This record gives sequence, C-alpha cells and structure tokens, in this order.
Amino acid sequence: MANPSFRFFRGCFLLQAFCVFLTAQAFSFGSKSKALEPASMSGTRPNIIMFLADDQSITDHTTYGNEKVPTEVTHAFSKESLVFNNAFTGQAICAPSRSMLLTGLYPLKNGCYINHTAIRPGLKTLPAYLKELGYDVLLVGKSHLKPADQFPWTQWIQPVKKEGYPRPGISIEAVDQYLGERERPFCLIVASEYPHGPYFKQSKFKPEEVSLPPYQYDNLGSRNYFGRYYTSIEEKENEFDAILNLVDKHSIKDDTIVFYADDHGMARGKFTVYKSGLNVAFMVRWPGKIKPGRTDALSSFADFVPTVIDLANDQDSELDLNLDGKSLVGILEGNSSEQHDYLYGVGESQGIQNRHIFPQRSIYNGRYNYIYNFNSNERLAKLDITDAVSYYFYKFGADKHKDSPEEELYDTLNDPFEMNNLAKDSKYISLKSELNAALFSWMESQNDYLNDSENIPFFKVWRSALDLDQQAPQFNYHISEDKVGSLKERRVNPHDFGI
Repeated sequence: MANPSFRFFRGCFLLQAFCVFLTAQAFSFGSKSKALEPASMSGTRPNIIMFLADDQSITDHTTYGNEKVPTEVTHAFSKESLVFNNAFTGQAICAPSRSMLLTGLYPLKNGCYINHTAIRPGLKTLPAYLKELGYDVLLVGKSHLKPADQFPWTQWIQPVKKEGYPRPGISIEAVDQYLGERERPFCLIVASEYPHGPYFKQSKFKPEEVSLPPYQYDNLGSRNYFGRYYTSIEEKENEFDAILNLVDKHSIKDDTIVFYADDHGMARGKFTVYKSGLNVAFMVRWPGKIKPGRTDALSSFADFVPTVIDLANDQDSELDLNLDGKSLVGILEGNSSEQHDYLYGVGESQGIQNRHIFPQRSIYNGRYNYIYNFNSNERLAKLDITDAVSYYFYKFGADKHKDSPEEELYDTLNDPFEMNNLAKDSKYISLKSELNAALFSWMESQNDYLNDSENIPFFKVWRSALDLDQQAPQFNYHISEDKVGSLKERRVNPHDFGI
C-alpha cells in the first residue's frame, strides 16, 4: 500500500500539472483567437499596381451586367476582388480624371479642370509621396499629365507602337525586366491607351452582337462603331491579362494589391456629368487580405492617393495630407460600408475640339444624381447680359445643348440610364433643394469660379487652335468672322480660380 504522504504529494503534483495544462490551453486558445483576427492593412507596404483603362463605360463590363462585351479577363479578376458599384471620377475627361487620381484632389482644387492643362504649381502627387516612403513609382503607358516635374516617376516606361494596331501598347517586356530586377516595394501605374479611339478598323463582332445603351442612337452605323470599340476593349483585356501573368510569373501575387479602373465613360460619357461618364469600373484584389464581393460605398478617385499612402506608410505618425479623398482601407478590410455622403462632378467644354461654354456641376447621393447646367438657354434667358461678345459665345454654347434645362435630377435606382428628368416634378422639390444646397456648399469649399452671377470666364487653353475665338475647320468649328480674336484680352488662367 502506498505511503499516505506520497499519495498527498502525488495528488498535489497532478493538480499543479493540470493547472499548468489549463493555463497553457487558455494561452493557446487566446493566441489562436488573436491570430484569426484580421490584421490591419495599414502600413503593410504591399506592392501596388493600378491598371487604368482609357475611355470605357462601366456599362461595357460583364462584371457590371453586359453579357455581350468581351471582358473575360476583368470579369475573372472581379471574382477575386472587391467590386465597387459606386466609384466615381470627378470629371469625365482624360487629363482631369488622371490628375485627380494621382493628386487626391478634385479637378478644381488641383487646377486641371480644362483638358490637357497642368495641375497647380507646387502640388504634391502620388509618386512624390510614395518615393518618400521608400517605393519605386513607375508610370507604364499613357501619361496625359502635366507638368512632368511634378510627377517624379522613378521610371516612365513609355507606350510602344505596334504594327497594325490603332494605338501604342504597353511594353510588357520592360515591365517584366523591371520586376525581375526590383529591389524595393513598387507602385506601377499601368495606363493603357485602349479602348480609346481610334478603334480597330475591322471587327469580328457582328452588329447584332453588341449591346447599345438606350441613349445611343440605334442604327447599323452605331452598331458597327460599337463592334470596333469592342475590339479595342479586347486589346485592353489582353494587356491587363499580360500584367496579371507577370504578377504570377514573379511570384508576387500574395504581396501585391492590384487595382483596376476605367478613367471615365465613353458613350454619353466624355465631357458629361451623367453617371455614364463619372461612374467607373473599380475593382481591388489582394489574395488573403481582401474578401471578394461587392460594395455600394460612395467612393472617389480622390481616395486612391490616401489609400495607397495608408498601405505604404509604416511610420508611427499619420501624414497630414489635406486631400479631398480619404483612405479606402476600412472598406477593403470589410470594417466599413460607408465612405462619402456625396460624390461630385465637374463638366467643362473649353479647350477641346468641340469647344464651347457649357459648364456643369453635379452631386450624387447614392441614388439621385442632381445636375446644374450653368449656361443652359433656360438660365441664359434669366440673365441681363449687355456685353455683345460675351453673349455671343454664351449663346453659342447654350445652343449646343438646346434641349438641356437649367436643372436635372435622376432617380438612378429606377432610371439607371438617366432618361427621365425629375427636376420639375413637385414631389422632388425638397430633395432637389437639399442637393442644390450641398452642391453649392461644396463648390464654395473648392473655390469654384461658378456661382449665381452671369460672368463665366473665358479660359486660356493649352493651344491656340482650341481657343473659342479661333476658326477651326479641321474640327468643324466655325464662328462669325467678326468674333475671331475677340477674346484675346479676356482670356484668363484656369489656375486663377479654385485655389
């Protein structure tokens, strides 16, 4: 029979061992719980790729409901991504949209709200921010950004001409070489020249195989045009596929967050403030970090700069960026479903081939899109403009949009293509007033040159062939001969406003 003292000490030892076991298990369970909690993406310093398509409407994506368009690559990518339903650029023109994406500021603040013009002197841009954080920052493809010294790329891999193709292409070989030699985390802004026109002259798509939006005039010419557009979309898809294949080839998929976006819409898109122009395809993939799905969060191109800085900045202190956008990291982590209360749009038609005076501003609350047309015939009739030269060019611009009223309001839930203007419907007076007040408040915060006065300025543009007071028969632009040169002393710098 065992000694009673031995039994006592053995019991104490077993009890102590059991307590140690329980403590160890509790610590183990706690550690496992902590490990299962999603870590914040902030400061994780991934590689960053933004693939930007040129002039493609959100409605021309399978991911957004068009089963006929050839977007197999982006659709497959979307299944691995968080897809944004309400991502907006602030202006549906190439240079303003790209400048907004890379400054984090709406076009009025960054200064590029007339196409082809430069951002304001001294503004900091994405490559400058990220280089300070130890990143290589490369532009691959199209630029359309000014001035060059305010976009200090580590390298610009310029587009290359391809025999038999309507536009230059991405140099996949140069990107491959860079990825093989890289020594630091990187950000690639891959800016395709596709599907921007001119399109391929020949198309494999038959007229009946394309899908036209209801605002597009439906005839054989339109359908053939869209078929050629589809072919150019297909080439953009090929380029995106090649970039994704390089990510796989260099085994960096798990360490790389990839953004896909279009710069703005094409059909009823460019130069407008309709959703078809401002609402863009936007998808983000990061395996193991971002849960695939969709979000309705109101998101802006102005959010891109603060988002990538949030990802790249591993410093303890936050950077005071003073930008119009804010980081999307909370959305990407699934910790938030809201981003902005409103999204805003800027429309300008000076400095383009079809130049004229018709500035627009818009505000979108997730369902309703409210548009104010500052030089509609309806509004012009209310003003007492005595200066004959000003009135001539105002009237010239207003007549370009003779069917456009002063105000437009669309319920995009029930009218997604914005065909039924509700602005004069008495049921929407309160909503219209609310959106109008919010829009003008934002315009004031942007130091917008537009207000309720009758003075819309005539801007200096990037080249004289696009001045309002010059004949341009090559662009089918004709004005009265006595008005040629009449604005010479009146033109002002766009940077005089919006500061």
